[in-house]
Amino acid sequence: MNFMYFGIIGAVFIQLSTAKICWKECTEDTNIIKSVDFEGCRRRSTYPDKEDFWCEGNRGPPCSLLRGDETIIDISWIDFGHTNLTQAVFWESGFMDIPWVGMDTEACKYVNDGASCPGEGNSLEGGLSKVHFPIEVLMVYPAGTYNLKWKMLDTKEDGSVKEVFCFRFPMRIM
Repeated sequence: MNFMYFGIIGAVFIQLSTAKICWKECTEDTNIIKSVDFEGCRRRSTYPDKEDFWCEGNRGPPCSLLRGDETIIDISWIDFGHTNLTQAVFWESGFMDIPWVGMDTEACKYVNDGASCPGEGNSLEGGLSKVHFPIEVLMVYPAGTYNLKWKMLDTKEDGSVKEVFCFRFPMRIM
């Protein structure tokens, strides 16, 4: 009886803590990104009342985080090779894109366990690379819901910069 009780509690906990994120590539016809997920979103298992989790691109329930939280974002994408990866995150305010302060812009140390710059392309099985990036939700971030745009950029040896991927997602800070 106790084992079954703990099994049910464990299944409910897993459902409540499953990190699903609504996201959409900035350019719809690229299909470079294969998955985006946050470890550590705080979200009810239903949104709104009595409905299952749903997404229509980047529309849907946001990833909710508390100021002071530390979380991880995992992004897998088709990698055609890269030289020096950086990233930029912006709040799409409706008036202009505002840089999201406090995040590390150097991405190479987070790609394929830090062993991937430069990358020859098709870095992992299936031609995918993966960034496993820690995010600290700073106490200075005001509470609210933000539409964010995340870009991965590659700076070539000649100094030219190419966008590797770009996606949008909602995030709520509580």
